[in-house]
Amino acid sequence: MRDKLDDLLEQQDRLLRLQAAIKERLSTATEQEKLEVEALSKRAINPECAFDRKHREQLYQLALFPNTVSWRFKLRERLHRLIHDH
Repeated sequence: MRDKLDDLLEQQDRLLRLQAAIKERLSTATEQEKLEVEALSKRAINPECAFDRKHREQLYQLALFPNTVSWRFKLRERLHRLIHDH
């Protein structure tokens, strides 16, 4: 029982940090950036293809902390988006 409670508290902490990161990112974003953050987040939450399932965490990272994602992944994601019409 104690382990389940610890797991729930840990999940809550992660969700609160994610919520804070989203608020911070959107507070200074332009309308175009907000749309991009929303689209990347939707793909990470509900992946519709193998690429999105495999790179779920990097999609979130790209949405919330774009400066921390490598240019290589940004290029791969952009090419993927062109091919799969995301």
